[in-house]
Amino acid sequence: MDLYIIQSKATGDFKIGKSKDPIRRLKQLQTGSPYELKLILTLKGQGYKEKIIHRHIMMRNKRKCKGEWFDYELLPCLPDDIYELLDLDLVNSWWES
Repeated sequence: MDLYIIQSKATGDFKIGKSKDPIRRLKQLQTGSPYELKLILTLKGQGYKEKIIHRHIMMRNKRKCKGEWFDYELLPCLPDDIYELLDLDLVNSWWES
């Protein structure tokens, strides 16, 4: 299983999940979303980290969690080793245009 992070163009909110096929998962989520979604990170074979990361973020600020989606402002709450892998120029700008 791979770990993925998908971001919403409408708000910058993001979802962390696990899937054997993150691109297919993106397409499934896109079907149910009126807003464009973008796969901003995939980590091969690291799906086991999903629940750990969810707990890590929720411990920092549970109020900004919206079901399976996290407020854009919580991106820096990702564990450092994952946050450092994000292309922040893309993550911070594509959805604001």
